[in-house]
Amino acid sequence: MSTATGTGPENAHLVVTGEPVTVTADRVARFAEAVGAPAGEVPATLAAALTADVQRAVMAHPDLRIDLSRTLHTAQSSEHHRPITVGDVLTATATVTGVRSARGGRMIGFDTVLRDAAGEPVQTLTTGLLTAEVDGGNGDDEVTA
Repeated sequence: MSTATGTGPENAHLVVTGEPVTVTADRVARFAEAVGAPAGEVPATLAAALTADVQRAVMAHPDLRIDLSRTLHTAQSSEHHRPITVGDVLTATATVTGVRSARGGRMIGFDTVLRDAAGEPVQTLTTGLLTAEVDGGNGDDEVTA
């Protein structure tokens, strides 16, 4: 996983890219069974599972100072560019799109794009968080994961 940052939390431009993941029939079957989807069908919600690691890395980044025990998930949307298929090799990239003060806390937005091996988007997940203000932050602009 690779991570890069911009100029700090108020102008955050944090980008996290995960490792490529191959969508196998076994992975699809296990996920479909877990969510109660019909056998032999690739659930659109598989994208959430495939992007979870990069989303966790964004939320754990010290410049964002997110305390999950004091955070509310305020928005989630998904844009499906094409269906996920068995055999796809997909890579997730999460990008912080905004950080702003809001009533003693901060609104943090980020997009996570799942791309195929050709670099074409398969799904885009948009997330909004409201988090209580947490003191701290290391001020570093460069991060390695």
